[in-house]
Amino acid sequence: MYKNGHPTDTEQVANGALPDHDAARGTEPPAPPGQNGLYEEVGQLRLEVERLRDQQQALQRSPASNDKDASDKEKDKKKEGDDAPASAPHDYIGALRRHPVRLGLALVATVLLCVVGLRFWNYLQSYESTDDAEIDGHLDPISARIDGTVVHVYVENTAQVAKGQALVDLDPRDYQVAVESAAANLAQAKQAVKAAQQNHTLRNADLAATVATNAKAQVDVGRYGELLQQGVIARETNDEFVMTGRVDAAGVKSDRAASASAAETIGQDEAAVQAAQASLDQAELNLSYTQIVAPAAGVVDDKTVEMGQRLQPAEQLLSIVPLNDIWITADFRETQLRRMHRGQPVTVHVDTTGSDYKGYVEGLPGATGEVESLLPPENATGNYVKVVQRLPVRIRLYSGEDAGHRLRPGMSVESSVWVTGQPETFW
Repeated sequence: MYKNGHPTDTEQVANGALPDHDAARGTEPPAPPGQNGLYEEVGQLRLEVERLRDQQQALQRSPASNDKDASDKEKDKKKEGDDAPASAPHDYIGALRRHPVRLGLALVATVLLCVVGLRFWNYLQSYESTDDAEIDGHLDPISARIDGTVVHVYVENTAQVAKGQALVDLDPRDYQVAVESAAANLAQAKQAVKAAQQNHTLRNADLAATVATNAKAQVDVGRYGELLQQGVIARETNDEFVMTGRVDAAGVKSDRAASASAAETIGQDEAAVQAAQASLDQAELNLSYTQIVAPAAGVVDDKTVEMGQRLQPAEQLLSIVPLNDIWITADFRETQLRRMHRGQPVTVHVDTTGSDYKGYVEGLPGATGEVESLLPPENATGNYVKVVQRLPVRIRLYSGEDAGHRLRPGMSVESSVWVTGQPETFW
């Protein structure tokens, strides 16, 4: 039932809007007629009092949570106040005035970013780098110079050898016999020289005697010729002295020719001595070739020789890799050689050791790697396609950089040439 547009107390109690005070405190007498409006107001006041009492009890039970809610509300208000300038672009100046610390930090961050960026750009422009590089070195092939049978092998692969160290021995007996035969031939040739010298000496003595006899005979011819003109002697006597003088003169010529022939014989015998000496030297060389030694210090590699193997001249037995004479070959692009020249410092990073080594540019190439290939390009054929070429740059490490000889030919490296003159760091 409604009265004056409002539900009655009885309906509110039934609906749960008003508490049933009659049930709690007993039955009250019904309101007299004309007082229904007053009772409705009293009911409203009771509801309000009950609601306030419930709120007071709730506040007494959880004061901390209320404080927290209040603080959260204050934070939300502050946050809304902080976010307000961001949503309002026209209030930037006011926001910066309200937050000067943020402005200072933003300026410092901008300056640092510019400095770092400029430094990084200068660092990138200070060097030219490539990973298309490797360590190079000499590979000394060791081969046989004579034929023979292997009787000793002293080394294996990866062995460290010194200069002059014995590597392989061949059977020397045949060559020892050859040395003895050549020595005998040399001694015989020397004896022939001595005999020729003695014969020459004898011929010279005969020549001297013949010359003296011829001189006396020529004097007699002149003296007896004068006596013949004076009529002291007969013509037959004079003719005999004339014939004797002619015979002695012919003897002088003959002995002089014999002496010259003896001298030529000496020259021939001396040449034979030289030939015998050369034969002996060759035999001794062949004998020395029976022991094969290391031409340089290094590491043994690619060994194929074995005991009892029959060798032929020029047959390769093994290789020696000298570790004290290595360099780096770095294939730079042609566009990277614009500021590169000899003597510039280089930093070499070796993948195997994980270390950096210092060196310098020893020399620039004479041609690109493509020109030296087996099938170089023929641009004149019309099939030209421009490709950036690479040029092998030779880099030498400074003395003492590889003191432990850990670097080996063929290792991959990364080379950085400092085109500005000196190695730089980012900071």
